[in-house]
Amino acid sequence: MKNIIEWCNYNSGFIQSVLAVLTLLTSLIAIVVSIKTAKIPYKKRILLTSGSYIGIGFIDDGLHITCINCGNRAIHVKKLGLLIKKEILMNLKTIGDSQVKLDPGCETTQYFSSENYGKVFKKFNKNSRVYAYVEDTEGTIVKKYVCRIKDI
Repeated sequence: MKNIIEWCNYNSGFIQSVLAVLTLLTSLIAIVVSIKTAKIPYKKRILLTSGSYIGIGFIDDGLHITCINCGNRAIHVKKLGLLIKKEILMNLKTIGDSQVKLDPGCETTQYFSSENYGKVFKKFNKNSRVYAYVEDTEGTIVKKYVCRIKDI
């Protein structure tokens, strides 16, 4: 132990430089952690789901697209619908219901009846892919594969 104390006394510059490097490393880690922690309340995450629906009394059937805000801040939905080959199909009858501000944990849904949209789907190739599509006012686009037109 006496040898270690003597070595540290003779090499004080080396020990100071090692401690300085450790201090800088600790400071760098603290800065990175504080920046990551500060960003947590502002994360944006949009969950997009789709499926089929059957109306009350089996009167109507079709597809539904649901947008859920799973993030930590509010988002404003600009477009919600189906995407087929660069063309966005939106339900114009209920477009106002889906263009809303979604607080964290809230959702909005668009319904596409097979009776109305069956005619629109005929102008596309049967093997064309159908995607659920949502775009917010900040330009974030989320799309999710639903199926091919022939499967609808």
